[in-house]
Amino acid sequence: MNISKLVGFHRFALHSAKPRFFSTAVEETQQEENKWAYNHVEAKKGLFKPKHTVEEQIAYMKSKVYENSYQGLPVHKWYRRNLKGQAYIQPPPRMFCIEKTGKFRLNHACPVCRDEYLFFDYRNPALIEQFLAPGTDQPMDLLKSGLCRDQYIQLKAQLLKAREHGTLEFGIEFRAFDYKLWYENWQEQPELAAFHEHDEEIPLTRKSTKMEHIFQDEQIFFPIHNRERHRDWDEWWKRHDKFAKKAK
Repeated sequence: MNISKLVGFHRFALHSAKPRFFSTAVEETQQEENKWAYNHVEAKKGLFKPKHTVEEQIAYMKSKVYENSYQGLPVHKWYRRNLKGQAYIQPPPRMFCIEKTGKFRLNHACPVCRDEYLFFDYRNPALIEQFLAPGTDQPMDLLKSGLCRDQYIQLKAQLLKAREHGTLEFGIEFRAFDYKLWYENWQEQPELAAFHEHDEEIPLTRKSTKMEHIFQDEQIFFPIHNRERHRDWDEWWKRHDKFAKKAK
């Protein structure tokens, strides 16, 4: 058998082979991209922002397109504000990115305005949690979030609404209850009465409690440190002038 013919046959077989597995993967990604917007348009000034429902937003945040776009990081991590000078002297952010008519008033919008599927809603706490300060239930600083002022106000409003509807966990302030309202035979103890002593007009919080009631141990009084002596500099200069005159 001729070896050259055999080699040529193999080359023809390799070139004519169809990549079936790769074609199916590409088709799946194309279908996914067609289903969810990839936000390819950079110059958005004058364009309308599409409106979507909360259900579409939740499904979008669970899709592969969202995962590939943000790589598991918060939305504001990929946003960088171009400014001249150092970061701590940067000017305040813009008032809004989208006009009342629904059009973009500039090309580079804030992290939430630029993505057509993202908007703050109390029914989707996953997006609200990305803009909370770590370890707290309070919104992060405006300059750190990169949001415009309109979206920052929406964040505060939807955060309060999420607390009222119970879709977001949060901590409550310390409260001291009056047990007389529930127990008729309740006898007040002097120690507890002193602990809860406060002005009725001022709401009771953790700041209103007194340290003397919490730590009732005797205070240790340390002796006063003796001040330094022979440091009367005015007298020293007077004596200096006296001896300087004698030297002349």
